Amino acid sequence: MKMTLVAVLAALAVTLGVAPVAQAGPTIHVGPGTAYTPYPDVEGYCSIGAVGTDNAGRLVALTVGHCHQGAGTAVYKVGETAKGPIGWETDVYSRNTDGTFTALDYAVIRLNPDVVVPSKYSDTTDVVVSTVGDASLSNVGCNHGATTGKNCGIIGKVDGIHLQNWAVMWQGDSGGPIVVGETLVGLNIGMDFGAQPTTFYGRIAPILADISAKGSYGTGFTLVQ
Repeated sequence: MKMTLVAVLAALAVTLGVAPVAQAGPTIHVGPGTAYTPYPDVEGYCSIGAVGTDNAGRLVALTVGHCHQGAGTAVYKVGETAKGPIGWETDVYSRNTDGTFTALDYAVIRLNPDVVVPSKYSDTTDVVVSTVGDASLSNVGCNHGATTGKNCGIIGKVDGIHLQNWAVMWQGDSGGPIVVGETLVGLNIGMDFGAQPTTFYGRIAPILADISAKGSYGTGFTLVQ
């Protein structure tokens, strides 16, 4: 049975740039499910899971680690790349290996408050991320990604650092949130394309604990309201 991480950025090898454009003030909405890319001239993107601040007051976003390219890499919102970067990748991340789902898989992006309008609301569906918590068996968990939008399914397994359900996700959805109501319980990381396809998520509690243990960007993450 082959497990596949659902992302496209990790395979990109050519770094391309877009010259930033001066902004009069924050104009780019960034929230749950926002599509972002470090390669605005190359097809491929991943999704933002949630936006918040850390204990140093820095504006940050959570996403998936297997989309991470390198600390300091500028990232752009898909569809608004001409406005310049929305932020930069940091050295706070953990990347799972394709086909295993055995490690934490997350990354912290430092957002640029001069251009980003941070939000708990998606700009494409009705998904809202208001609180952080954990899921239980039989909860209805709704994931949200930039490719497939909002999809919901019963949570059938809570296993250590992961959750599983049968909601749909696809390339580009990696990093997006899974919510129970308005509670963020995990990040989209991939699918097991077996006889009964199962979507995997990284549980948010172990992710936030690992981020805070690093003592850098994202430590003490608090959702924007």
